[in-house]
Amino acid sequence: MAVLTNWIKKNIVSKYMMKSCPEEEKCLHMLEVILDDESSEAEREKYYTHLDQCWKCFQNYHIEKEIRELIKSKIESKQVPEDLLMKIQTEIDKIGSA
Repeated sequence: MAVLTNWIKKNIVSKYMMKSCPEEEKCLHMLEVILDDESSEAEREKYYTHLDQCWKCFQNYHIEKEIRELIKSKIESKQVPEDLLMKIQTEIDKIGSA
């Protein structure tokens, strides 16, 4: 697999895709917005079109997506006791009223 990946980088990525992104910070921000499901359809379309041409952003997207999926798979959902929820809500209400 590594041989294929290296071949792809050498023969395809280097010829057809940008190796660095001139707007990397902006793209990283948009990546977060997209992965948090806070983007519009137009923003997603523009970003995914950019990924077709930018190797750096393509890598960032897949790395971030894998990290998020790994974290989600490790998080365990637990039921919170009702009385604890009520106590927390009471404290929040007190803070909000102050």
